[in-house]
This record gives sequence, structure tokens and C-alpha cells, in this order.
Amino acid sequence: MKIFSIIVTYNGMRWYDRCLGSLRNSEQPVETIVIDNASSDDSVNYIKANFPEVQLIESKENLGFAKANNIGIKKALREGADYVFLLNQDAWMEPNSLTELVKTFQENEHVGIASPIHLNGSYSGLDYKFPIYMGPTFTSDLYMQSVKHYYEIPFINAAAWLMDRSCLETIGGFDTSLFRHYGEDDNYCQRMQYHGLKIVVNTHCTICHDREDRFNDQDSGNHNTRQVPFYEQRLYLGNINFEWDIPKEIATLKRKKVLKFIRCKPNSVRAINEHIGYLLLIDASRKKNKTTGQHWL
Repeated sequence: MKIFSIIVTYNGMRWYDRCLGSLRNSEQPVETIVIDNASSDDSVNYIKANFPEVQLIESKENLGFAKANNIGIKKALREGADYVFLLNQDAWMEPNSLTELVKTFQENEHVGIASPIHLNGSYSGLDYKFPIYMGPTFTSDLYMQSVKHYYEIPFINAAAWLMDRSCLETIGGFDTSLFRHYGEDDNYCQRMQYHGLKIVVNTHCTICHDREDRFNDQDSGNHNTRQVPFYEQRLYLGNINFEWDIPKEIATLKRKKVLKFIRCKPNSVRAINEHIGYLLLIDASRKKNKTTGQHWL
């Protein structure tokens, strides 16, 4: 069994010892691929000097979270990966985490993503968004001290995802036409739901996600909502579990454009053209994501 961990780095010097060190200490052997998004600190040299076992890919530009991960996933599949483990640079796991996550696939049907309990970086509690991901049933079970081994949920962020080869060959990688820095994991979970795959949390293992000091700041070098126009609309319209008549909307906009042109309103015509281009992008993404294959890789 071959497991590859994919880590996208960007100016993350304060986390590498814990993040990469935890993979080194895993009781389940794992090969690590790091894609550095053009860090401006000493990330590349530090990783080379202190973690020589890592396969390091140095990008000359910040590719964003989605595209950089896709590069690593494609390389892992090409090298025969049975499982791919996505881990944030600001997260680290325990020695048994991967062992338990693999069991999730062995003991449950139709799993696409397995993830552990997400703790905060100080081991003082759960990651601040984790209870939201898990929902009220888990909160109730936690209070009543009757936590189950496995929970199926609709979404969990991509700080720690174990995916098997079958999932990646069915769903593909992150959608880089719609998402570059934020929202790619939401979209991926939507696509998994469409294709009948499950997200399962294994409560017998943990990772730490060190982001308590960034509650209101989604930008850790790879995520920045300000750089992604129409972010919420893309998540909404790009959700292939719902049907939208996008060609009809485009036809309506084209009729409006003709009227604006006749009335000599070039700014309005320009805005409508941009909106049409945006809808065409959404439509192309939806058509691709409804089919199976190694899309975006």
C-alpha cells in the first residue's frame, strides 16, 4: 500500500517542523510531496536541509491552493499512490492518524474522503469550525459521552483529507477554472455528493490545525477571498447537485445587451459581456464535473 501526502507551502516556516515532522513519525509509512508556492522566506532551503526525504516541487509563482494540490495529486497517482493525504502546512497529525484513516475505507462503503477529529493548534480544544462541520448529532454525542467511531458529514475543510485512488479517478482534482484560493474544497465535496461518495470522520484519530489567531483572516498564503470575484455565486451556481438553466439566462442577457447597445450605454454592455463570460465559465465547469475522470489534474 502506497500513501502520498501532499502539502502546499507558502511562507510557513513556523509550522514545518511540526507538519513535516509528524509525517516522518507516522506509524503508517508515507511519502511526502511538497509544492512550494514561491515562498519569499527560507522555506525551500529549510525543507531541503531538514527534510531531505521530501519530494519538493518549487513553483516560480503562487499557483494557489487548488492548482498546487492538483500538481501533487497528479504526481502521486503517476507514482502508484493507493491513497493521497492532503495536509495543510499549518496542521500536523499524530503517529496513528493515517493508520486509522485507512481503516475508515476498509470498514465503510463508498468513502471518498476520510478525515480525523480537528483540534486547535494548542491542543486545548476543537478547531473553531470543526463543530460546525460535524453538526448537532456529534455535539450531542460529545456531551453525552457516546461519541461514535465514524460520522458521515456533507463537508469538512481540506486541512486533512485522505482520499483513495478510486475517488481521485472518479472526481479528479480541484476545479481550477472556478476556484484558485478559496472554495475549492466546498466545490469538491459537492461533486462527491453528486457522484455518490461519502465524507467520513474517524473519531479515533486527530490532527491539529493551528489557526486560532486567524479567525477572521482566511488568507494564510494560499487562500484569499478578496482575490476571487463572485466567490459565493460560484459556490452556489457551480453546485452540480442543483440544476440551473444557464443557457436561458445567457440568452436573456444577450437581449438586454442589444437594448443597452441601441441606447448607447457602453459601460452596461461591457458589464453584461463580463457576466455572460462568467456564466459560460460556470456552465463549462458544471458539464465537466458531472462526468467522471481525472479532471483538472
